[in-house]
Amino acid sequence: MRLPTKTCLIFVIAFGIGFSLSPCQAQEEAIPSREEIEEEMKQKEEEIQRIRKDLRDKKQKAAELAGREHDLLGDMERITEEIRINQDLLLKLGQQKAVLLQDLEIAGQDLAVAESSFRQASDLLSKRVEAIYKFGRGEMMEVVLMSKTFADLAKRIYYLSVVADHDREIMSVFERRVETRRVLREHIEAKKARIEGVEREVQGETRNLELKREERDALVRQLKEKRYYYENLANKLEEASDNLEALLGRLEERREDVRYAGTAFGGRMGKLMWPCEGEVVSGFGVETHPRFGTIIRNNGINIRALPGSKVRTVATGTVSFAGALSGFGNGIVISHGDGFYTLYGHLESLLVGAGYDVNEGDAIGFIGETSTPEGAVLHFEIRQGKEPLDPARWLLR
Repeated sequence: MRLPTKTCLIFVIAFGIGFSLSPCQAQEEAIPSREEIEEEMKQKEEEIQRIRKDLRDKKQKAAELAGREHDLLGDMERITEEIRINQDLLLKLGQQKAVLLQDLEIAGQDLAVAESSFRQASDLLSKRVEAIYKFGRGEMMEVVLMSKTFADLAKRIYYLSVVADHDREIMSVFERRVETRRVLREHIEAKKARIEGVEREVQGETRNLELKREERDALVRQLKEKRYYYENLANKLEEASDNLEALLGRLEERREDVRYAGTAFGGRMGKLMWPCEGEVVSGFGVETHPRFGTIIRNNGINIRALPGSKVRTVATGTVSFAGALSGFGNGIVISHGDGFYTLYGHLESLLVGAGYDVNEGDAIGFIGETSTPEGAVLHFEIRQGKEPLDPARWLLR
């Protein structure tokens, strides 16, 4: 049965527009899920809160000690620990900012899609409103009143109800697009505010770190005017040497007499590369303090470097030990065959573990700001069995 002209016009006006823009019709575009990013941000925030608490505890302890007689060496350990915590906090804040920026980028992409969908829905709604205005409510009634039979009337009313449902769906889609755009804009503004907050905190903690470094340097200068500083240093070096010799003794008992082809360590005197770039601040051998008469024996050399400097193995070998070594902090011992060993002490972090085979120049760790109380300093030794050798005679001149 052919529909009257006006009925056909209703369908052309109502549905012709909708079909031409079908991607905007029935399905709501949900905001892309960010559960993983939110969970990562939550974890970073929890880590930052733990570090902040640790830092508050250290500062409270310092305040309680203020004005009392106490050991300057204890102060040095406390300040060094605060510097380490400050560095951890800055690292976590940087990671948090990176996650926030990632989320902001995703939200920006989502907003661009939402804006496009909003414009399409808005255009569709505008055209539909214009069509309704042109057609007019009276024309709708005329379509109904022109029915010749009851069946024809029912059919016309049904088609008009379908048109009304379609119009409601157009409006519903438009409202959802508006809400999606609003939520994304608010999300972006909130993330920008959090990023700005993190940046302010980074600036504040960076300044706190600078102040702690100045405090540490002043305390080092003060300590060097005290006899007990050198006595304590001598005792620690002797204890560290005993611990190292015990470790080397265990390694010697189970070592295989390996000679690395073409790289025999014993024939490389004066040819070894340096373990890091920096300034030698303490040489090999026995030193007597001119003022206090304290005797200090250094079985290696100490090299001051920039925080974050890489430490590299001076020759091919196998990592015999990697981990905490009393007196040396985080340390690495490498076996080079024929009973030769090198020690790299006071590392902030390690890149290798026991059993690793390494080549000359391989990075094995990093020196950090808190590697020693005096900052980024590498302790380097060469041993033949338990016997310490002067590194200055073995390293490239």
